[in-house]
Amino acid sequence: MSVLVFHKPTPEGAEAVRAGAQQAAFFGTTLVVHNLPHDAAEAEEVSALASGAAAGAGVELITVLGPDDGGTGVDEFLAAADEPGVDLLVLGIRHRTPVGKLILGSTEQQILLDAPRPVLAVKA
Repeated sequence: MSVLVFHKPTPEGAEAVRAGAQQAAFFGTTLVVHNLPHDAAEAEEVSALASGAAAGAGVELITVLGPDDGGTGVDEFLAAADEPGVDLLVLGIRHRTPVGKLILGSTEQQILLDAPRPVLAVKA
């Protein structure tokens, strides 16, 4: 069983990692942080954040790199979310106006609409 976190390099993504660690501790399961950047410096920063959150919550941490093609990683995340043993999905969101949603779209909105598991959406 695991808690799967969709990470983006934003304050909302960092809050999702923290909330995911808390949920993993609550459920007594593993924290999986998905969509780590391939940039070495960013990946190291995110790994440090995730390691600290997991250690603070006393849970095991698994990290998964983002897509090589520079995409958002939503399809890969949803495929991972559909695997057996995933209890909860966690993602960070920010407030957007209805017009902003219409014009720009949203990776978070796609996850919310297509998620095969319960989703915890957190704000920074």
